Amino acid sequence: MGPSKRKVIKVAAHLMSPWQKYARQIARKYKGKRMTVVKEAHVRRTLQSTMGPNKRKVIEVAAYPMRSSQKSASKYRGKRMTALQEAHVRRALGSTIGPKKRIVIEVEAHAMSPSQTSARHIARKYSGEQMPAVKEAHVGTALESTIGPKKRKAEVEAHPMSSAHISARNIARIYKGKEMTAVKEAHVWKALESNIGNKRIVTSAALAKTLSDIGVNTETIQLRRTTFLYIEDLKNILGQERGEDCDRYHFGSQSEGSTTDGMDSDIDCLECKREFLNIPNIADRQFELKLLVVTDMSLPPQCCCLQLLMPDYSILTEDLFQYLHIDAQGRIFFKNTLLKTFITYACKVVGRDYIQHGPALLICGYNVDNVFAFHCATLPEDCQYVFRRPKPGHWPTLTLLEQLKNSGVFLVSAAYVENTTHWDPRQHLGSITVRTFDNSHELYWRLSTSLMERLLMFDLSMTQIKVYVIMKIIRKEFFKPFVGDRLSTFHMKTTLLYCVEMSPPCIWKDENLIQCLKFCLTTLRRWLKVRYCPHYTTVNVNLFAGKLRWNEFPVLIELLTDMIRNDVSCLHNVKMDDLGNRLSSNSTYSTNGLPFEELNIVVARKMFGILIYAACGSFYAYRSGILTTEGTSTIINYLTRNIQKLETIYESSTGQIRSAVSCILPFRYSVLAAMGASLCIGNNQTLPQEIFTLCDKSLISDVTSSRLKLASIYFSARRFDEAAAILKQVDALITNKVINVSTFIELESNKFDSELLGRRKEFLHMLQNEVALCTIFTRHEINCVPGRLVAECYRTVTVEDASCRLPHHYWMDYAVVDSLPFMYYLQYYISLFNGRISDMDSAFKNLQYQYLQYQVIFMISNDVNLYHIETTLNMIGDCWELEGNLSEAWRSYKESVTFRPRNNAAYWHMFRMIGGLYYGLKMLSW
Repeated sequence: MGPSKRKVIKVAAHLMSPWQKYARQIARKYKGKRMTVVKEAHVRRTLQSTMGPNKRKVIEVAAYPMRSSQKSASKYRGKRMTALQEAHVRRALGSTIGPKKRIVIEVEAHAMSPSQTSARHIARKYSGEQMPAVKEAHVGTALESTIGPKKRKAEVEAHPMSSAHISARNIARIYKGKEMTAVKEAHVWKALESNIGNKRIVTSAALAKTLSDIGVNTETIQLRRTTFLYIEDLKNILGQERGEDCDRYHFGSQSEGSTTDGMDSDIDCLECKREFLNIPNIADRQFELKLLVVTDMSLPPQCCCLQLLMPDYSILTEDLFQYLHIDAQGRIFFKNTLLKTFITYACKVVGRDYIQHGPALLICGYNVDNVFAFHCATLPEDCQYVFRRPKPGHWPTLTLLEQLKNSGVFLVSAAYVENTTHWDPRQHLGSITVRTFDNSHELYWRLSTSLMERLLMFDLSMTQIKVYVIMKIIRKEFFKPFVGDRLSTFHMKTTLLYCVEMSPPCIWKDENLIQCLKFCLTTLRRWLKVRYCPHYTTVNVNLFAGKLRWNEFPVLIELLTDMIRNDVSCLHNVKMDDLGNRLSSNSTYSTNGLPFEELNIVVARKMFGILIYAACGSFYAYRSGILTTEGTSTIINYLTRNIQKLETIYESSTGQIRSAVSCILPFRYSVLAAMGASLCIGNNQTLPQEIFTLCDKSLISDVTSSRLKLASIYFSARRFDEAAAILKQVDALITNKVINVSTFIELESNKFDSELLGRRKEFLHMLQNEVALCTIFTRHEINCVPGRLVAECYRTVTVEDASCRLPHHYWMDYAVVDSLPFMYYLQYYISLFNGRISDMDSAFKNLQYQYLQYQVIFMISNDVNLYHIETTLNMIGDCWELEGNLSEAWRSYKESVTFRPRNNAAYWHMFRMIGGLYYGLKMLSW
């Protein structure tokens, strides 16, 4: 420091003796100033008198994990100690230092004495290496020779540290470049030593690769987005087919691609009603039914009311008045309870209840959040905040901002609104709005900018999507156990959008992934500290309001602080998607034995299954009620009108819309043809040519299902030669590359592989050329169902069977059979009627062999829902009956029951056999 002059950097003298007050005054007086020797002596003597040689304060003692001799360290935390007690603590701390081997991460020993040159050399020599005890002692001795017994300068950089010892870096920063007492120095060294060894560093490169392995990559994200945009088109086409005046959208993680297989994100579906045209200004009113968006200061943030405007109010019916409110000025407002009627109707159709999640309604048994809304094409004033606030300007781009301006807003039902506060920084005026316990919240509609948010998310780079996904994983793994879903993924999304806007584009690279993640977490922590999270697109909205509780903010702040200080090393503990083990392991297999590179196939298989259901199975789901209650003629007329609508859409559309219609139409042709044929066969009428024209149009639906249904029509009309020719054609089309798919259960896993994914064919091409869908017969096609397969339409026998059915088991009211077994079953029947014994035996052997293949797959996967195995066994049992071997038939039916104990048509066959044997009657025929 020098004998004459020096600079006092900082003096902190807590818990002083009675001279303490005087000492502090002197310390403050000369802080940061140069002092003469006399003044310095004055200060030093005053300070020494306050500290004393025998007593001092232990600022903080962190000695964990301790052995039995170390328990006394915490005993003296924050207390005055005698020299003997201090020695006791130091000895306890010293005993915690030193497993036999550890890693020297980084040692910086600046301002060293002449004897310290070797210390730096040794530290660098062993940096990042495992050291035996001898080498460790060498380093320790060299370092100790540079420190001195009483006072020294600590310049310590220790990063990255494990999550268990978060205080080490904080302590290093506190004492960096400062004089320390022996106890403080012991604290620093103990914290640092506890972080040496067992270090698990999360690097940006490792995290980026791991995220790519679990499906956060360009190919998988694009697949998710393309899939759900295609499903949007399919659903909108189906809605137009049914005459519904609405648009459907898929928002959230699935459509953004910002999810993983282990995250198990639900599907967010928004249904926008077009019966009313919403306008933000009464000047836009014309002579038609409209809703005026009303906003004023009395409404909660992000909320509005909808005033009904119409030329003649006398047309309002009494049923509609329960959803209206008339205020003192005579204005008529819509209540948000109106939209619940739509979901109530949907639940009634499927026989299920619903649960409300904010504006979303979840039908029990389905993993889909349904939101019903109106749309306003013009952005209200509050939602133009994103265009007016100051921004750096690089993002969102001008092109993107123009798209945002044209996206409009949705008006969704607002949940119960709590008391809110507002601060106007310009006028320095605060206000609080107290909500009464009446039904006024039924008049509130929330402004939703979901389309704007989708456009913003679609414009993000891959690195930014990775940061968002890892933030969602952190939220679910570490925050959700403390605060549930009150800190939601929308808070994470808002944080990311603001960070992307405020930071330069050059930092968003995979090699900076950890730094970008920490930047986002730091932003979220700053908002938690001020208890305010701004909405990205809407002004004066605090996203924390009504969500987080006051006592939860400190908990989240502490968690985020720990993560940031430790460079998110907590990711090693993440169980979701086996991410922690993937980061820590060099193996190419996860703990569930699935190769990392195959996860893309898992995602692709799920997306393909969703598309199959939307294109082929949704007709049976939406119309399951009328298909089991209405007459055949009514259904035929209904289908005819729908097909005409679809053909009109096809002729007037292009691109993806036309492709979606091409997926739907052939299946409608097939169903209509089979229903018409069944009606004619039941009335003993000749089949008209129109039926076969429809069948010809339906043949491009997929590889097998429409062709097998046509063969069934020929067989039921006793035109066996035509039926045999169709079956021969189907047999030639089925190759090893064709995927056997059921519309209602899981996709066959062993055929949907990387080769199929690598072909990069469009969904329509894959469906028509590489997929063999199961064949479906409704009860209106019963006269076209061969043999005793008709019993499958009545598999729900008892009340217990009905109670075991789930919402997605509506297919149990139809005869559903896999393509290959059904082809062999038809071949058997045709050969039986033609008297071709050899062909009949060959078909029966193929049918049994197909079941054996199913059995092998079942033994491997232990999943009975991969195929309709019970139906295959019932067909085998029927063949055994026709062969006259009743014991083998009984065994087949019994085995079928073991696969599906409830809702199985095998019980009808067993009842029939018992009845025939007991009463001595000829076995009943279906």
